[in-house]
Amino acid sequence: MNKPNLALIGFSTTGKSTVARLVAQALGWYYADTDEMIVATAGRPIHAIFSHEGEAAFRARETVVLVAALAGRHTVIATGGGIMTIAENRARLRQRASLVCLTATPETMLARLQEAGRTEPRPMLDAPDQLARIRSLLAQRQAVYAEADLTIPTDDRTPEQVAAEIVHWWRAGER
Repeated sequence: MNKPNLALIGFSTTGKSTVARLVAQALGWYYADTDEMIVATAGRPIHAIFSHEGEAAFRARETVVLVAALAGRHTVIATGGGIMTIAENRARLRQRASLVCLTATPETMLARLQEAGRTEPRPMLDAPDQLARIRSLLAQRQAVYAEADLTIPTDDRTPEQVAAEIVHWWRAGER
């Protein structure tokens, strides 16, 4: 069955939002970002949701916006890094979208996290040893990220190169 949407999954800082925007533009599809949708509906940034409401409340909000993003057709969805940790979300995504996992080494992720201009705190990575935290979360999430139909490393690649590979894969029907 040809799935009506395309979802980018993977860890924080792997480029999901940027690449999803480029893929949507190349395919002439809609673009949705679950984190952006949460911020818009909550009226506050993600780190504020985590600190005032907790992770469980954030995950509940994430599920609501995911259902909305998956309802249509021809949408490229950039998902939050932890969306696949909820079994129901994995099932929804598998039913309504082909999944592309973007990856990077923990060292690349840490470097991207620390890049100048990164002003939005990442609550799940708030730890004294961020590299150890990244490695720990990656180990916990590895099995669910492996459910992707296609996995693309983003180390040393531009968002445009990654997007072009996804578009080629989609158009070739390799999903």
